[in-house]
Amino acid sequence: MKLDIVFSGIGGQGIVVASDIFCEAALIDGWDVAKAEIHGMAQRGGSIVAHVRVGEKVQAPLIERGKAHIILGFEMLETARVLPMLNDDGSVIMNIKYIPPSTSLVGSAKSLNHEKLLGMIRDRVHTLYEIDGIDIANRLGNTLVVNTILLGALSALPENPVKQEAFEKAIALRLKGKYVNLNLKAFQIGRKQVNLS
Repeated sequence: MKLDIVFSGIGGQGIVVASDIFCEAALIDGWDVAKAEIHGMAQRGGSIVAHVRVGEKVQAPLIERGKAHIILGFEMLETARVLPMLNDDGSVIMNIKYIPPSTSLVGSAKSLNHEKLLGMIRDRVHTLYEIDGIDIANRLGNTLVVNTILLGALSALPENPVKQEAFEKAIALRLKGKYVNLNLKAFQIGRKQVNLS
């Protein structure tokens, strides 16, 4: 068994934390894990991508083009950017937030809007879970839990081998005490989003 996951978004969205929690959960559950991060100008809202490979024995973390089983997209444009990484039968979990590119970008990226981008992603993906992470996080009273919502959705996918209990332990270990209960609630709501789709 081997599962390759690409986490994609922009700096400040909690991609590193989410991928760390996933890796810790996999280790708790007895799997071998490898991870690599690719940072753009992440601290300034630039692209950030984490490659995570989990299995019985993992050699290297970098995922080849067209080999990822799952993409966890924290923002629509960054999700679209990494779609070539996905295999033909792969699944995408995507926060439906769209952050328009900076004015320094030219060409077709500037002409994209929310609906065009969403249509393009829908056309190219075998299984897509669209999650309004911002709306759910706002209802929970803290926009910083979007990453935990998406992580919950990832945990509920049938191809994910890591047990729910391992995720919950990893969340409790990784986050500060006062935020654990809120994040566990966000995680549970995220799990339900997959079943709603």
